[in-house]
Formats: sequence, structure tokens, C-alpha cells
Amino acid sequence: MLDRAATTTAFDLRYWLEKAEAIGQLKEAIGVDFKFELGAITDINAKRGGPALLFKNFKGYRKDFSVLTGSMMNAATLGLTMGFEGKLNNLEVVDKVAEILRSIEPTAKDFPVEYVTTGPVMENVVTGNDVDLTIFPTPIWHELDGGPFIGTGCWQIHRDPDSGWTNVGTYRNQLLGRNILGNYISPGHHGNIIRQKYWEKNEPCPVVVCFGAHPLFLLMGSSDVPAGVDELAWAGAIAGRRVPVIKGPVTGLPIPADAEIVVEGFVTKGDEKIEGPLGEFTGYYAGGKKSEPVIQVKALYYRNQPILVGSPPCRPPSDFSYQFSVMRSAAIKESLRKAGVPAVKGVWVCEAGGGRMWLVTSITQKYAGHASQAAAIACNCQAGGLMARYSIVVDDDIDPSNNDDVIWAMSTRSDPASDFDILRQCWSNPLDPILTDDDKTQHRLFNSRAIINACKPFDRLKSFAPVAEASPALTKATMEKWAHLFK
Repeated sequence: MLDRAATTTAFDLRYWLEKAEAIGQLKEAIGVDFKFELGAITDINAKRGGPALLFKNFKGYRKDFSVLTGSMMNAATLGLTMGFEGKLNNLEVVDKVAEILRSIEPTAKDFPVEYVTTGPVMENVVTGNDVDLTIFPTPIWHELDGGPFIGTGCWQIHRDPDSGWTNVGTYRNQLLGRNILGNYISPGHHGNIIRQKYWEKNEPCPVVVCFGAHPLFLLMGSSDVPAGVDELAWAGAIAGRRVPVIKGPVTGLPIPADAEIVVEGFVTKGDEKIEGPLGEFTGYYAGGKKSEPVIQVKALYYRNQPILVGSPPCRPPSDFSYQFSVMRSAAIKESLRKAGVPAVKGVWVCEAGGGRMWLVTSITQKYAGHASQAAAIACNCQAGGLMARYSIVVDDDIDPSNNDDVIWAMSTRSDPASDFDILRQCWSNPLDPILTDDDKTQHRLFNSRAIINACKPFDRLKSFAPVAEASPALTKATMEKWAHLFK
């Protein structure tokens, strides 16, 4: 076990904030009302893909307690989090992320967590009945929310009782009392699968929840990766060094040493309270208000001058929709590659579809059926399967992240009678606004999805009407020669 002095600042949120400020991607807001106003500012900032916002000096709370939102809403802050720079467009960012994920997959095993004796997160330790989470300025994000949600930009750590696999997942937490947290996890997510295993053994499920840390952990926790993948090891592989963690005194689970605010606790089968509603990533209050499991918090750890990280969902674009779309697009592109689908030029999961429900894949057509194959796999692989609604495939001259391009391709290259297909009884969850209350009660958590071939007909590739626009070469030369006209 290493001494704390041997660790680095690579996983420290404050180090990230310094770098964000240096590139003009951090602004401060003083004296904002944490009830509704903070959420409204966050939403407005999200709609423009703005910088990170650090809120300070909340009335009624300690002046050295703050809240951060907007940590990854554009290419600059996402790149800062993953370790790359440069002015990149959406598809270039997706390709860069896909490249990083592809490169670390075989090496992540070389970056297991590194246990240390202590760290900044242990500057303040509170246990037992003294735990009081109401000391933190916890926003009520939107007017119809059921209360303050301390966990939106948070992530939870569970350990599979059978295999020992450590999982990091992003699930919401409503503040229901001094030491009680709502713990809604949608069916099918790894956190829910793991806690069910403990309950089947009549044991409480141990859990660690982190409410503030380097954005890389939130990025990994909200990504769709297969069961068995240790997201902490993947974070280490991305950063090029092992994540320093402390063995949780209560649960034995790893606690990132540089985190801002962390709790340890247990979730017991049948221990439930009314939770919700919270406006979700679909842009609706589809989850409702109902009884959900709770976390009984046994210990609280936090740094001096702690920073609570928020990433509230709402009608997209939202605080986390950009990073959600990029990570899912990259993961789907990798899934298509692994499935043997050739000549995939780009993938984009549109923010307006909640980062799940509108998938567009561009390909260079190589054979009859290539387009349908790509569309079907994109919306049924692990990364693209949950709640997908429309899977559209376009030619390689179409930018899948440009909705005008995509709508033009759909309007001029597809015929609904022959190019639209419907898949039924596909993977959905209770947050899907299309599902009725009866569907949820009867566990009919299905949706349908449309496969749309918006490519030029394969048998007419050479004879299809030519596009009426300047060639890419002429466009590039003109932009360079007359650049002053387009500034």
C-alpha cells in the first residue's frame, strides 16, 4: 500500500478545473439560488454547448461549498477529460474517442486500481448517526422535480458477489433525509443486476456513491460497456496511470482518493421510500413518483471546500447529452467494426434523441444489403440497443451529425414502402415516455424501432442523379482563398 505522497493529480477535479480555466472553459457564478435558478442556468448553458460553470456562495450554506455543472458539454471539455486537444467537429471527436477506446481495451488490465492509505477525500470523515448530507447545497433542478437530487453527476461503485467484478455506473440519487438516498436504477443496468444478487442471498448490497470527482469517472460510469469491464481500470488506462483508491472502511469497496464527496452505505431488499419524479434524459417526467430502494448511508467523506458535481437531465440538449452522444457513437462504431461491418465512415447518436433514440450511420456501400446490415446492428448492439427508436443509414457523402444532411438523404434517397422496416419487442425501460403505466405494471418494457435505409439504391449507385453542389475539392479551395468572407 503506497503513501499518499506517491500519487498524482491526474484524477483530481481541481486539477481539471485549472486546465479548463486555462483554455477558457470555466466560468463562475456567485449567489445563484440553488432552487430552480441553478438548474435553469445549467439548461440554458447546455443549449449552447457552453463551458463548465462553478456556482459559489449559496445562501444558508457554508461559503466554501460549491456546485459544478457543464463539465463535458463540448469538444474542448470532453477532450480535456479524455486527454486530447484541438478544434474537432463531432465526427472527429467520435473517431478520436473510438480510437482511444480501441487502444485501451487490451491494455486496461495493466491498470488495476492502486490502493493508498489516505487521500484528500478523507479530510473530513463523518460516520453513523452524525452523517448529514443536507450540509451540501443540493439543487432542486427543475420546477416539477420531486425534491433535491444530490446525485445527477454522480456515479456508484458495486462489486459482484460472485465474480468480484467492480462496476461503476451512473444512477440518480434523491436526497430523502440526512442519511437516506433514493436509488433508482433502471432494469437491465449492471448496478441493478448486482444488487439483485445480494438480495437473492438475503444480504444488503454494499455501495459507494461519489458526488464529485474528475469528469473521467462520470464519463466511464455513464458509458455502455459489457459486463465484467472494470471502469476504474479503463479510467486508469485512458490517463496512463493507475487510479489511487482507499479501501472503504465500511464496505471494503474502492474509494477514489482524490474524490470530492463520497458516501458508503447499504441497499437492503424491501427498504424503500417514495422517489421522484425527476425530469429525465428523454426530456420528460416519464419515470413518475413511486417506491424505490434507498441507500442507508453509514459514512460520509469529503474534502475541504468540497465541490458537488451536477449533470441534470432535461429536454435535450442537456448537461450531459453531448458526452452521452459522443461516447455512445464511438461505442457503436466500435461494435460495428467488431461485427465485421466494413466501410463505416461515421456514427452519430443525436443529442435531440436523448443520446439513444436516433442513430445515424454513414457507410461507403460495398454490397447489396450492406446498409440494412449496418442499421440493424447499430440499434441492437450493447451500446445502441437500449431505447433505440430510429436507426438510419446514409451514404458517405452525408454527415450523420448534420440533421439537414440526414433529412435531405431520407427525403430524396429512401422510399417508405421499400426502405423502412420495423423491429418489434426491442429493449426499452420505464423511462420511455411511450410506455403506459399498464405496460410498466405488466413488465412490457418493449419498444419498436424503425430501420431506415436512406442510402442511394445499391443497384443505382452509378446512375443515381448527381448532387447539385460544388465538389469537395472546389469547396475546400474556395474556403481557403476567400476565408475572410466566412469568418
